[in-house]
Amino acid sequence: MGALEVPASTTTTLITGGRPRAFTTTTEVLIDPSRPTEPVGTMSDALNERRLNTVIRVPSGVDAAPLIVFSHGLGGSPAKFTQLLDSWAAAGYVVAAPQFPLTSDANPEHRTEAGDLDNQPGDVSFVIDQMLAANTTAGGPLAGRIDPDRIGAAGLSLGGGTTYGLLYNDCCADDRVDAAIVMAGAVLVYTGTNDFSRDLPLLALHGDADLAIPYDLGRNAWGEVGGPAWLITLVGGSHAAPFEDFETPWDAMVNEATTAFWDTHLGADASGLTRMETSVAALGPLAFIESR
Repeated sequence: MGALEVPASTTTTLITGGRPRAFTTTTEVLIDPSRPTEPVGTMSDALNERRLNTVIRVPSGVDAAPLIVFSHGLGGSPAKFTQLLDSWAAAGYVVAAPQFPLTSDANPEHRTEAGDLDNQPGDVSFVIDQMLAANTTAGGPLAGRIDPDRIGAAGLSLGGGTTYGLLYNDCCADDRVDAAIVMAGAVLVYTGTNDFSRDLPLLALHGDADLAIPYDLGRNAWGEVGGPAWLITLVGGSHAAPFEDFETPWDAMVNEATTAFWDTHLGADASGLTRMETSVAALGPLAFIESR
């Protein structure tokens, strides 16, 4: 991983989980030369590498913070999730959000490229590799800033499918991940065999008015996993809006509940589950939570 040379911006406005923290936001181009990118549209040749523009948030005042890697959906980008990812960074988490080379909005033909999903769990693992390498690079901007034993993965929609692949598919499962959040997602990677017996905590969130990935698909995926699992249903919630930078009734709850989940499973905070349940209950008929 090269030096983080993009000028940093500092944010102090968010207060989440009682721990407001300043954090820096930078962008790094991570290049994996070991895996190609298939040709798309007018691109005449495949690229012999995977290029991942990755937005990295690093909280101040935390020597070795948990790492969360976030995956956007089809036609998405890290820029569509500033409120959510800012809330995690303000709560003390290092957050790395890659822009996938074919399925992001940077590719005008992304709608024909959902098949690149099979490569995206490998992209996430590569981002983890690079972040942990930077963590051990003496004198670097991330030296000693990440706890390699506390890693989370999260994603929306196609990014949720990426996350399920990263957790359970033998094509690409990464056992460094300790907890995961899937938003409006489903099991979509079938290149290998899915084994859901892994004992890993999972939080799923899904709107029951989702027209892109129907609620039942998300609920069924949640019901398959073998580890401790929670499902937050957004009553009347659509596909992406409650999680992206749109104003919806669920915004504060999503930020608070997801942060509380990370606090429980990456931060060893015994109050996390109670705070997660309280944030959902505060919405009354607009949301409910189940566990299994």
